Amino acid sequence: MALTNTLLLALCANWPPLNITETTLLPPWKWISEHKAKYINSSEYQCDLKNNFQIQYEILRGKRLKIATFPNSKPLSWVTKEINGSLIGHGIAFEIVETLRQRYGFTYDVVVPTRETLLNENGSIIYMLVNGEVDMAAAFIPVLPGLDDIVKWGIELTQFQYVVLMKRPKESATGSGLLAPFEMEVWFLILMSLIAVGPIIYGIMMLRHKLCGHESGVYPIPTCIWFVYGALMKQGSSLNPDTDSARLIFATWWIFIMILTSFYTANLTAFLTLSKFTLPIKRIEDIASNEYRWISSEGSAVEYIVKVDNDLKPLRQSMFEGNGQFMVINIDEIDTILKYISSGTLLLHDKNWLNFLMLHIERSITDDKERCRYVLTTDPYLTRSMSFVYPKHSILPPLFNPIMLSYMESGIVRHLQTKDLPEAVICPLNLGSKERQLRNSDLFTTYAVVVCGFSMAAAVFTLELLSRRTGWFATTDLSSRPHDPHSGVVRCEIAVFGKPSKTMYPFSHRHNVMNAASATHFVFHGSSSSSPSRSFVNARSKIASDSSSSSSSPFLWLEGKSSLRRFHY
Repeated sequence: MALTNTLLLALCANWPPLNITETTLLPPWKWISEHKAKYINSSEYQCDLKNNFQIQYEILRGKRLKIATFPNSKPLSWVTKEINGSLIGHGIAFEIVETLRQRYGFTYDVVVPTRETLLNENGSIIYMLVNGEVDMAAAFIPVLPGLDDIVKWGIELTQFQYVVLMKRPKESATGSGLLAPFEMEVWFLILMSLIAVGPIIYGIMMLRHKLCGHESGVYPIPTCIWFVYGALMKQGSSLNPDTDSARLIFATWWIFIMILTSFYTANLTAFLTLSKFTLPIKRIEDIASNEYRWISSEGSAVEYIVKVDNDLKPLRQSMFEGNGQFMVINIDEIDTILKYISSGTLLLHDKNWLNFLMLHIERSITDDKERCRYVLTTDPYLTRSMSFVYPKHSILPPLFNPIMLSYMESGIVRHLQTKDLPEAVICPLNLGSKERQLRNSDLFTTYAVVVCGFSMAAAVFTLELLSRRTGWFATTDLSSRPHDPHSGVVRCEIAVFGKPSKTMYPFSHRHNVMNAASATHFVFHGSSSSSPSRSFVNARSKIASDSSSSSSSPFLWLEGKSSLRRFHY
């Protein structure tokens, strides 16, 4: 019994024991037999052991902790120096620390790292945690890969989205308004269909012509291609297919074009009406590919991931090329920051910090015309969880995590982050202050089409002149057809306009083409006759005398300076 009492005294936290009777004459450490102990002391020691809640509640009472933080991370955490030289922590992080201090009864000293970086380098906040120089880091530090083996992360307090602050461009990055309704992949597919459908129609018609007999007509490839293009422009066509398969092909293409043009018209109207403004930066690859100059805060998650991880590999390559750098950025130094951004440099930081920066910028501007000169990108390029950090074998996370979890779940942390910000978005992407008007850039595609069309026409015209002067053309030997019933008519044309070659006749009626087969590939060269009209009259009178006994000509002649026309009756 005495041995049991001795062990209880050693383990009991509220020594000396209470309610001990006067009959306990002998000290508890003197050995007496169990038989005598029953008679000497009939009472028991009353020792109340503390439970886990009491131990956790009082384990830090009276302790003095060393807490590290970043000195210039407003509004999350910053440090001021008192007259006596002591450092006082402020910001959202120390509002949470103050709650923990009142709960557990400890005091603390603020320690500032000599280097503002998240890398494990001498003087950094991570280095101080690893070497046990501080008990915790009261700052919103992103959960970074590669540090799990050397530090212990607290409960997730919030998530930070990293965006880009840039100078507002004068024009939208959508480009020309005429190309905006469809993506580039859709335009490429439309172009491919324009190129492929014409030969496909010709191939199907030719296949039916060979398999089902020669009574079905076949339009040439240039005619099929011109029909496809004309249908896209909603132009009529003189083609009249005489088979059901060809008619179905034509109707299918018309239906496709009707749906396509309806979508294009509706999306173009919406684009010009809604006045949607887009930025040239949507992904992190856009910064590196366009060779933008950028800056970011030293000691931020961006620096760590660029130098250690591969999530921001394009920025690492851009930094090696001399387009990016990390520097100490203080939110109070607005003039220095604006000097960089106004020159076209991008600022990469978390969205919450940049919102406070833009609020400071707008409050410092007095001229309304100078407002909203800067804008934030809408899509984040990086998202990271934020938490306090402790040494690897610290006992503080199990104590602090339940209280910090209640901070996060109740929305207190988010409220503290945004309580000093306005509810409305600061300088939104779409200002909506004026109506949408077509700019010259919206009509760029129209100008490009006109220039390309006239350039191609000029190139073809040049080739025609070269072929005319060099004799690069196909001529027709009319002497090989002495019994042609229309040879006199053709000779009349030659007498007036010169030798024909490469003339295209209308495709409206197949019989016209068959009757005029002898003259369907003619182009007229200049005649040596000084008076074409006189030669035409003489030739016509000669033809009339030569063919008085023959049947009447199926062609109607038109006199005058214009080119001859032929009509079948």
